[in-house]
Amino acid sequence: MVADSPSSTKNEMLGGRYRLADIIGRGGMSSVYRARDENLGRDVALKLFAPQAPDAKELRRQEAEIQLLATLNHPSLVTLFDAGIDTRVLDEPRPFLTMELVEGQDLRSRIRHSAVPLDELAVIGAGVADALAYVHSLGIIHRDIKPGNILLVQIRPGEPIRPKLTDFGIARMADSARLTATGTMVGTAAYLSPEQAMGSPLSPATDIYSLGLVLLECVKQTVEFPGSAVESAVARLHRAPEIPADVPAEWADLIRSMTAIEPLERPVASDVESVLRQALVSPVSAPGELAPETTRVLPAMPFRPPSIAITAESDLPVVRSGKGQQDITRGPDARGWILDLSRLRHAGRRFWTVTALGVLAAGAAAAALTLGLAPQPKPDVVPYPAVTGTLGDHLRELQESVKP
Repeated sequence: MVADSPSSTKNEMLGGRYRLADIIGRGGMSSVYRARDENLGRDVALKLFAPQAPDAKELRRQEAEIQLLATLNHPSLVTLFDAGIDTRVLDEPRPFLTMELVEGQDLRSRIRHSAVPLDELAVIGAGVADALAYVHSLGIIHRDIKPGNILLVQIRPGEPIRPKLTDFGIARMADSARLTATGTMVGTAAYLSPEQAMGSPLSPATDIYSLGLVLLECVKQTVEFPGSAVESAVARLHRAPEIPADVPAEWADLIRSMTAIEPLERPVASDVESVLRQALVSPVSAPGELAPETTRVLPAMPFRPPSIAITAESDLPVVRSGKGQQDITRGPDARGWILDLSRLRHAGRRFWTVTALGVLAAGAAAAALTLGLAPQPKPDVVPYPAVTGTLGDHLRELQESVKP
């Protein structure tokens, strides 16, 4: 446990703007306080790390890398507002981070209450995996994924809880040394990856292994590798996590792949996030299985008169008029005329022509049904009934246009 320095007491001002209040929690390398940002008039969480060696070069490197962490912005990350070095005690420089103060319980408390249902676990796991995909893309490894570092927040009443990943205090760049502390093995023993336990080079797969253990603990409601730091670290090198038989096969496969001993055999964070999002729409909350799509009924569209011809059999021959004004198709048995109305010159002509043809077709059908006569050869020119007026003029013009 980190002992507070004499200057780290309630109501003390840190960094010229943060007034310390009650302590929220302590860890192996830091203490977290509720603090008041006097400049902006808001409460924040201030994480004050253990005193560091007064090495100016090392402090500059740490400060630069902490400033990088302060630029992270993701809905599933606790927002980092500010960072710096507390130099009030010259012999004890202490890095600090100021963060969003999140009200609510963490996942550790949630697990103590009861096992986490799979649909709720899919929401939590997908949110954390999405946050990890974001920080991994920036070359940052969290290195301390555990239930206590996953806060559960309800943005609005009635909405599902959302996870927020916190505590980047021991994060590191993928290609550099640890950001804020020194030591041979950093992280919480129960959630260390095999490569962390062996002191091997780390990669984003380290966070995936730890998240796999967290998902398993949510289901089993027990820590998979308990015991002292050494016992816990060694245990994962000799056996794979034990997944209960009643866990759905898809969940078991996901957790098994995430906790593979070989880092290269683990999925990347974006893949974990994808299959867990799919679990949210699966009827059994199973990763990787999408719910069947239902038939969609489109809304009715307003009717618009077609601009193309009334069509008939596609194999009817086409006769073109010499004037190029319209195409008229006639079958070999002269059963009807098919007009390309889009080529008629005027809208009035189109209306009267369609009306006339409809009248003729109805009359022909009635005559055939009444008389029961066999089809008779039709003359080359269809004899239209005598019609006077404008309609008669249109019919005569149409008849003339199709003469051989």
